[in-house]
Amino acid sequence: MRQFQTRPVRALALAAGLLAACAAQAATGPFTAQQAEEGHTKFNNHCAQCHRPNLQGATGPALVGDAFKDKWAGKPVADLRTYIHEKMPQNTPGSLADDQIDPITAYILSKNGVQPGDKPLSKDSASGAFPK
Repeated sequence: MRQFQTRPVRALALAAGLLAACAAQAATGPFTAQQAEEGHTKFNNHCAQCHRPNLQGATGPALVGDAFKDKWAGKPVADLRTYIHEKMPQNTPGSLADDQIDPITAYILSKNGVQPGDKPLSKDSASGAFPK
């Protein structure tokens, strides 16, 4: 009888592990860990004055948290990237080059719980959706 009781538990544990693995894989971002690290410095140089170094917002809105995630979740990362490119920084919109935008976007994604992947973010690779 004991053998039959452990099989459902093992099956549930296996199923939970598979679901966790799938969820983790789904939340992998279109950026590398190195790119997000580079983005931290670039964010501090170009964005932190308005959004604070902790991304909690000041004169600009918070770039982390539920409101930010609600705005961008399910949309292509390209939409966020394009918004940053066209609207930021507020005093000189459109002035950031791709080698600044991509790491900054990667950093923002990473601070919102998106795990890095194995390919760097670029204009061409930003088609995936921001995880919900």
